[in-house]
Amino acid sequence: MHDFELLTLKDGRKLAFRRYGRRDGRPLYFFHGFPGCRLQAALVHAQAEAAGVSLIAIDRPGFGRSSFAPKRTIPSWPDDVAQLADRLGHRRFGVVGVSCGGAYALACAHRMRQRLEYVGLFAGMGPMDIAAIRAGQLPALTAMFALARIRPLLAAPFLVLDRLMFRVSPERAVRALAGMLTLPDRELLGNDAQVRRAFGASLAEAYAQGVAGALREAHLIGSARGFALEDIAGPVHVYQGGVDRHVPPAMGRYLAATIPQGRLHFHPQEGHLSILVNRFGDCLRDFQATAAAPIALSPFGAVADIGTAQSQSTAH
Repeated sequence: MHDFELLTLKDGRKLAFRRYGRRDGRPLYFFHGFPGCRLQAALVHAQAEAAGVSLIAIDRPGFGRSSFAPKRTIPSWPDDVAQLADRLGHRRFGVVGVSCGGAYALACAHRMRQRLEYVGLFAGMGPMDIAAIRAGQLPALTAMFALARIRPLLAAPFLVLDRLMFRVSPERAVRALAGMLTLPDRELLGNDAQVRRAFGASLAEAYAQGVAGALREAHLIGSARGFALEDIAGPVHVYQGGVDRHVPPAMGRYLAATIPQGRLHFHPQEGHLSILVNRFGDCLRDFQATAAAPIALSPFGAVADIGTAQSQSTAH
């Protein structure tokens, strides 16, 4: 596998992505967490390969090697995904979002449902403007998103320090971060050197261009999403850990209850990171099951379909 590939989008921006799993398998688009990048998918590469699934992991604008887009929004993400899918020849595919990447998976479910065979959220971040579902969230995380919502630069001290730590010594930074995680995550990072290295590499690469992309992301996640969960058609699988302090259980329950066809997969003993590594096989099985079962769309809300016209973009 090459480290990354680049697609030139219609507006001239570069979109970086990397393929994991089985290259000729059914396509499942992987949306990383915050901060994060395409390299996060390395954590589940072997599982995807064994399942015969092709994971397409994309850097969001300003992260990793994708061009920064100062005015991007969460609802604008499906346009980038559609151009990449057109270029790769994927008329139908699945999407899975990890943590803050869940918001982008939901944007795709809202905007381009007719192209999606599966939608999954792993520890998917819920709306940050609903205080009740933030119960149990790390106070520092809540504060950072609140500051970023008011003015992105207010979150800069958090992210500048984070970048410095991960760019200088990723594994040392991971050990420091482990202190903020719950027991399942600490045990995973402490016992599995491969996971520790992959996690650290993803966070270091996330900041390759600085913190501008992360500041924009923090503002977007802290603000209203730009679409209603009630308008999302089709099944959405919500995989939630019971001891997650980044995305508390109340968020997963809220998402599953509010999305008309939300399906909660609750794992009481999993944390924020451990649920991805330990339960990604569930996602792969649910995704593969859609090959034989066409999606029945919900009658709730209109479905906007982003077409499959051939993109004029070029891949490098």
